[in-house]
Amino acid sequence: MRRTLTAGVAAALLSGTMSMQSAPTAEAESWEIDPGHSTSLFRIHHAGAGRFWGRFNDVTGSVAWPRDDSAAPSFDVTVSAESIDTGSARLDGHLKSPDFFNAKEFESMQFKSAAGERMSDGRWRVTGDLTLLGVTKPVTVEVETTGVRGSAVVAKAGWEAKFEINRSDFGMNWGVENGALSDDVQLIVAIEGGIEPGR
Repeated sequence: MRRTLTAGVAAALLSGTMSMQSAPTAEAESWEIDPGHSTSLFRIHHAGAGRFWGRFNDVTGSVAWPRDDSAAPSFDVTVSAESIDTGSARLDGHLKSPDFFNAKEFESMQFKSAAGERMSDGRWRVTGDLTLLGVTKPVTVEVETTGVRGSAVVAKAGWEAKFEINRSDFGMNWGVENGALSDDVQLIVAIEGGIEPGR
């Protein structure tokens, strides 16, 4: 049977004065990031030839998120610049220098999310501010909830974020003009958070 709208309902919908009721949102829980099971990976193009990976081993912070996924995860993440690890002590030393992360002056990088838009079940497009070398810029990251398990009292959850930045936007210009290293950098941040009494 074909259903028709009354003139009043149709006019209200067209005028924007009638809105659909949204699904209820559960209260967010606070998940503390577990540094032992979290990491930040980066990939960059070297000399126009190979692409190589590095990582940061010290990722801390928290995630506010309702485990029923009724709202986007809200991230407050800090990454230690000193924890960079490429598998080469010489390269690590150069990357910690003022040419790149200037780890002595800027000990860490931060990402704080501001809003999230659902892409599909367990997938979100999250916007927020990334601070690197003392410069703060807005970025958009795609986030996947990789799993959640446990009780209401003790639980673990995981997320993986993928995004790309131009490092020159933050004042990291070494090697950009001569093509020694690409300006664009791909990043993957994998996080495990936990809820546990007394932590």
